[in-house]
Amino acid sequence: MMPARARLEQYADELRSRGSDDPAILASLCEVYWQLGRQPESVETYRSFLRHEAPAPDPDFDRIYVAGLLATGTSPTPTRRRARFIHLVELLRRTRDVPGAVVECGCFQGLSSFVMCSYLKQWAPGFDGSGYHVFDSFEGLSEPTLDDDIPETWDNAANLRLMSYAGNFAASLEQVRKNLAAFPRISFHKGWIPLCFAHLPEARYRFVHVDVDLYDPTLDAFNYFYPRLSAKGIIASDDYTWPGARTAIDDFCAERGITFDVTAHGQAVLVK
Repeated sequence: MMPARARLEQYADELRSRGSDDPAILASLCEVYWQLGRQPESVETYRSFLRHEAPAPDPDFDRIYVAGLLATGTSPTPTRRRARFIHLVELLRRTRDVPGAVVECGCFQGLSSFVMCSYLKQWAPGFDGSGYHVFDSFEGLSEPTLDDDIPETWDNAANLRLMSYAGNFAASLEQVRKNLAAFPRISFHKGWIPLCFAHLPEARYRFVHVDVDLYDPTLDAFNYFYPRLSAKGIIASDDYTWPGARTAIDDFCAERGITFDVTAHGQAVLVK
């Protein structure tokens, strides 16, 4: 039997032989290159893929996004992630004139923080990470609970089950700090939510990005940050497509009579 790597190499050759004008083929080739550890070729293929995509509203977006992929060692696939990040930047942009700090809860390898900090620097060239906070266990997901059960009928249930286990999405603090070295004054808070909030000084926040997937940390993050949001501040969660996070957001908002929007990319958005 042919070794797995040899099969991947053969598949890459087959994809290349089909030409470079089909975005589906280019997306597949991105993934195969990444699995082979050929990261520069994966990203270069992704640049070719982008020629077939609708331009981002901001002409700087793809340059910043690709720089983030390279800085954080993040695969360009799934390619649909780009649309979600475009909207994340637009949500952050809405808070430019709102006072307060910017937060990310759940950073994995740091891609979304890299993109958001790059825009903060673009808007304020002296930005060095000051006033930006990252909260993460740096040990991956906590143990899912019954509130995180994934029904058989849930969209993408099989893939979510493959990802929903303790320790998934782990990246060390040292690695994430290195990935975000362009912004040396970022404040990193290592620990499980909500314990890592316990000794924070009282502060106001203008934008909070919550990407922790599961019920308990999502609810705890909303409970902590929503009362501390400035007027017109935003909490955005990437995880409305995860059952646990969706239930947490629904429960939080129903208890307080808060309305929120859900984007086409599965982001729940609360504006204070």
